[in-house]
Amino acid sequence: MSKKLSSGGFAERNERSAQQIADPTPEPSDDQELLDALMESGFVWEEAVHLLGLRERLYENSEIRQRMTDDCRIQFVRWLYENGEISEI
Repeated sequence: MSKKLSSGGFAERNERSAQQIADPTPEPSDDQELLDALMESGFVWEEAVHLLGLRERLYENSEIRQRMTDDCRIQFVRWLYENGEISEI
């Protein structure tokens, strides 16, 4: 179901994204990478910044983080994503 490209392509982005799912709190240097990735995906700068702000607020909320950790469906989707069965596209 997912496409794999040569280095620098989709497979490497999937691996980076899977790591970000495992550790969702971004480091300051990661913000620029995430911003760049969103803009490469077709978002304009304002939209990308807004999405990063939403992501930050989401993961600051400990109740939401706990719900996502405990939700079996989220765990299954994460497993599918990490094993290349589904893609971000």
